[in-house]
Amino acid sequence: MTVSESIRSHAGLISRGEVSPLKDVPFHGAADAPITRRVLAGGDLFPEAEKRVVAHEMRAVSAASRDYCEPHVHDCPEINILLSLDRLVYEITLGDEVYEVEAPASIYIPAGLVHSANVIEGSGFFVAIIETADYVAKPPPAQAS
Repeated sequence: MTVSESIRSHAGLISRGEVSPLKDVPFHGAADAPITRRVLAGGDLFPEAEKRVVAHEMRAVSAASRDYCEPHVHDCPEINILLSLDRLVYEITLGDEVYEVEAPASIYIPAGLVHSANVIEGSGFFVAIIETADYVAKPPPAQAS
């Protein structure tokens, strides 16, 4: 088998992902969120991986804090990774505690922990790796009806 045949036979393992508006994810985004969101795995993209991987790109967000992501929970763990070549600062809420986190950093969110994440300033990437292909965000228990 030649290299070109090998590449063609595994072409289904490569994807550029799907750009998807953050506002379409419950509890995650207002229409003016300063983010480009790209789903890289999950749903119909590599469902056999049993993970959801989403990259959020920010470019030159001003120093004004954003408030687009609402507190929410899900039934699976999540890892968030902040990456930047210059500066990227996020406000991360875990339960009742608020943290200002600067890239590079990682945040582990256990299943069931109420959380939110909002970019404060900078440029870079916020990558979410969620331990399920079919992600569902829910309101915090106190807000559930």
